[in-house]
Amino acid sequence: MPRFFLHFKTPIETHRDEEGSVFPSLEDAYLDVCDAIPDIAADLWRSALRARNDDPIRCSFEIADAQGRILMEVPFAEILDPQRYRRQAVLRPDLC
Repeated sequence: MPRFFLHFKTPIETHRDEEGSVFPSLEDAYLDVCDAIPDIAADLWRSALRARNDDPIRCSFEIADAQGRILMEVPFAEILDPQRYRRQAVLRPDLC
């Protein structure tokens, strides 16, 4: 099974996953990240990130393969505020 690296990004820094996790597919890695986001956001809301007035909805995960290629970015907004996230994507001029 392939190893994926789940790099956590805040508005001010990136925490690189140096060990990685084994998943059957990229989709499984994506679903695992999606399941984790609400709990991580709640923890961040109560932590030092919130003390700096940063909004956890601005965080994201990058899913990379064993060669270090970023395969997917999963913004917290996609999970925490899906209606707002979709509206923004539709309104992006480069997508029209």
